[in-house]
Amino acid sequence: MAEEFPIIFENLIRKAPVDWLASTCEVLRNFPSASNLEFVLKSIPNTNNADLSFLMSKVVHSCVGKMSWEALSWALSTSFTTYQHLRAEQHIELLWSGPSPANQIPVRRIDQALYDLIANAKREILMVTFAAAKIERLTGELWKATKAGVQVRLILEFEESSEGQLSFDALKAFPTPLIRASEIYYWPVEKRERNQAGRPGKLHAKVAIIDDIVLVSSANLTDDAFNRNLELGVMANSSEFLSFAKRYFGSLIAEGTLRRL
Repeated sequence: MAEEFPIIFENLIRKAPVDWLASTCEVLRNFPSASNLEFVLKSIPNTNNADLSFLMSKVVHSCVGKMSWEALSWALSTSFTTYQHLRAEQHIELLWSGPSPANQIPVRRIDQALYDLIANAKREILMVTFAAAKIERLTGELWKATKAGVQVRLILEFEESSEGQLSFDALKAFPTPLIRASEIYYWPVEKRERNQAGRPGKLHAKVAIIDDIVLVSSANLTDDAFNRNLELGVMANSSEFLSFAKRYFGSLIAEGTLRRL
């Protein structure tokens, strides 16, 4: 039962409504230590959620003889507050481009999310793409960001490095002043593994890291991807995800897998 308790406790915290849990903790806090199990279960505030009632009952049963009712109330309250704070710090938003669903699912377009993030960038922008073409608005927003002192880094695919698997260097979509103001990285062909046909791997990731936000999608930085293709992505505000993404690309640069142009 001791090994099962943390799981039951976590499941209750995840399902519990704020008001109900606050009321439950207040009631538990005022129980005398000698209150028996039956009295406690009858006195806990009612809920119409059978699953929640079952989980609360399991938690109460698990605490008998191990902690006071007051201790349980503070454990629940503290855990719930921590859980709420963690949820507030982590947000994931679905993004799309292409056909609009008939039921009008409330999601933003991938390109619009990028424009908004770049326009509000304060520190750094890292963009990774396989292809790029006809993105005048995007490059205009990036140019404004560099003028405002934002560090811009681009990790791009090239025709030569991909040995013809990309027919148009992604770099050609970016104007010369922006290229000069940015750090450009590529994946050297000698650093790539080859398949059985002898073709090298492709730099196929589509990622944007803008300050504290990570956007991952299927969309290249192209007019087709933004306006005509059916593409899907997610935008994550998560410190753990951000840290992983930054460390991943930072390590590839540091070890020379990705090389500055």
